[in-house]
Amino acid sequence: MFVSKKKKIRGWKRHVRKIEKWKQQVIDLDIEHLYQYQRDYAKLWIHPFYAIPRRNPPVWYNRLLLESMLDVYLSWNEKLTKIDEDFYLKLWIYDPHFINSQVVAAYKDCLHFYDQSFDVGNQEKQFPFHMYTYLIEKLEIFDWHQHIDCAIYTESDLIDDIQRGWMSENEFKAIKEKAYKVETIHLSDGNIDKTYSVQVGEVWVGSIKK
Repeated sequence: MFVSKKKKIRGWKRHVRKIEKWKQQVIDLDIEHLYQYQRDYAKLWIHPFYAIPRRNPPVWYNRLLLESMLDVYLSWNEKLTKIDEDFYLKLWIYDPHFINSQVVAAYKDCLHFYDQSFDVGNQEKQFPFHMYTYLIEKLEIFDWHQHIDCAIYTESDLIDDIQRGWMSENEFKAIKEKAYKVETIHLSDGNIDKTYSVQVGEVWVGSIKK
């Protein structure tokens, strides 16, 4: 999914301008869209980072992205507090896969739609403020909770990959050993499969302090 960021990226001034363009496109929460679908989100659709394959920008660029995400969150929060409804509004900050980060909102029938999006991580761990030093004052007005960014593999897919020569037995074994959670699932055809959840990073879920 991700490729090395060592490959040369040119035109950084142009890529920085894309951040402001992204912010202006999403900062005004579309209330009509929210009324209709009862949830909305703003992903970092910024090329060449949010692409196939995906790649992470350097840390200095992520700081600029986060600064804009905070502005978007505060703008959305201002609008949502006026609708007199309970709502879900969170920042999802991925580490190290920052480009997957997003602002997420929901209410009414979708109020709890995102409650089980991530497995809970180490709640005693502190948000990595040191990575975003000049944003600390803004970041400290949020409650941050660590969750797990994971890749989920089904045993049937892994076996199929081995049979096709796309994966070795040792790679399959390594995934099973790394999995922090193994679950048995019952399929609609009556068969049974297994899923292996492997942690690939963290997701910091943040919301403004009440």
